[in-house]
Formats: sequence, structure tokens, C-alpha cells
Amino acid sequence: MKGMRRAALLWVLFPLAAIAACKCQLTLSTCDEVAATDIIFVGAVEAIEPSFLDSWNAGQRAALELLNRESASAQADRSPAAFGRLRDAYLKVFPDLPEDHKKRLADATSPEQLAELFYWILDHGKRVRLRVKTVFRGELDVDDDDADAPAKTVEVWTAFGDCGIDFQTGETYLVYADDDEESNTMTTGACTRTRRLTDAGDDLAYLYFYQNYADSAGRLEGYVTAELLFLRSLDPAHYTGRIVAPVAAVVELKSGDRSRYTQSDTQGRFLFDGLPAGDFTVSAYAPGYPAEGRLLAGPKPVRMEKRGCATQVLVAPPNPRGDR
Repeated sequence: MKGMRRAALLWVLFPLAAIAACKCQLTLSTCDEVAATDIIFVGAVEAIEPSFLDSWNAGQRAALELLNRESASAQADRSPAAFGRLRDAYLKVFPDLPEDHKKRLADATSPEQLAELFYWILDHGKRVRLRVKTVFRGELDVDDDDADAPAKTVEVWTAFGDCGIDFQTGETYLVYADDDEESNTMTTGACTRTRRLTDAGDDLAYLYFYQNYADSAGRLEGYVTAELLFLRSLDPAHYTGRIVAPVAAVVELKSGDRSRYTQSDTQGRFLFDGLPAGDFTVSAYAPGYPAEGRLLAGPKPVRMEKRGCATQVLVAPPNPRGDR
């Protein structure tokens, strides 16, 4: 299954903490992730199955100790009775598996088969059921205009461990999911921009225009930096949202006789959303603009396409007092 990985566990002791940290081959900005993702929606978590793999399950440690105890017993005592207790322990720990998964456990004939099934369950990850509230991209058959319509629920799979999302039951998330048409399965993971709705303000600002104003849904993202060799610091495969040597500045975006303004943040980053297709210029001024009109960088031309994403880096002198 896409996005899932094999957990590195040792038979008998099952050290769940031994799973290696996840390394993302590619991380994207909001604009690029929206364009590359099949389905984007807001949903509240109703259930996580199997519950044993729920990172917030307080009973996980006791369940693991039960498996360890019965596994050690079955390895020392190869009797049918010891194996039966081990198989019963698995069924107790995983009561909420799909029926076909549960049948594989019930049909196992040796501790080694049960161990392989344990790995197999981990590889499949967690099945998360979410009640859909808003759909930004993709088809989920949700009628946002009918408050009386029954709530739509969907299932999304995520990996167990660092490569998965630590969904919490009752919490609401902005979900970026890939849809496998062959298996009719949706997946998400830590290398996507899936996150708690509370932490998704930057994404939601872009998605608001993307959903409601197609003709004015462009985003300009940029940075103000004192680093002359800024391109050497940019990694096109791994989006970070920051740049070296950030500079505090007031940033002007101008089109014709109309201007908009924002300030670069502590990481030198600035954003403009809700942009139509057209030609713009972007400039950086010293803090205190317009009372102080000292130009630090620009104007630089920017061409925006419909629903497009553009990036611009402005190289400015360092802040005189060494700020940031």
C-alpha cells in the first residue's frame, strides 16, 4: 500500500520504539501540494482501527506486554495449549480488525505465522474513519449546502510509526489524501501537509481562494534575505518555508496603480493570496514604510497564471542593527 513501510521489530520482544525515523523524499509547499494531491478535505476523526496502533491509546503498553508474555511462553512451550493462548492474545489485542484480517489470525498454526501476521498488520497501518465537513479537491459526494444531509464518512489509511499521521479521535484535520483507483483506498502520511485544522492556517488561506474564487486564486510566496547566494540554500525537493539570513521588510506587490503590502516574518517569508492572472512587481522597503520610503530590493517582475503559484526572492542589505 502506498506510503506504508515495514516496521523494524524483533520477534518475541516487539520493541515498538525501534522504528526508524521517517525520511521524506519530497515535501511540497501548499500550492504545489494542492496541485499534486487527489483529494483534500476537512474531517473529524470518529474512529481509528486497529485501536492497538492508535498512538494515543493508553492501553497499548498493556496489550504489548500481553503479547510479549504469551509469545515467550509459546516459544518455550511448543504445546497446542500455549499456542492457543498466544492466538487468543492476538485476537484480544486486535478485536477490531477487518474480518478477512481476523480470519488470517484465527487460521494461523504456529507462533512464526502469527509473527508474520503481526508484521503484516503493522505494514497495513491504521484505518482512520473521518466525518467529512468540507471538500476542497476531489469527489467525496458531500453536499455542503444541505445542512440536513447525512454526514459523509470516509476511510483513510496511514502508516504506523513516524511515516504516519498521529490522528486523534475527536480532533479535526485538514487531510491531503492520494486515491488508489485499483484498490479504492485513500492514503495519507507524514510527508504530506495533512495536519490538525488548528495548525493549518497557511493552507486554509490558499484553499479559501482556490475553492471560491478560481479567477483570483493565485499565490505569491517569497523571501527577503541578505544572502547573495540564496539559490545555493534552496532545496527544490524539500520545502522548508524559510531561508538563510532573513531580513525584516515591508513588501509591496503592485499591479498597475494598485498596491498591496505585507511584512516579512521572522523567517524572511511573505505571502500574497487571492491573485488574478497578470503581471506584477514586488519590492522590499525598510521597516517603517511608508513613513520611511527606503527601497531595499526590487522592483522585480512576477507573472501570475490563473490559479498559479509563484516564488520570488528579494536580496536586501542586512538589517542595520542585526535584527533577525
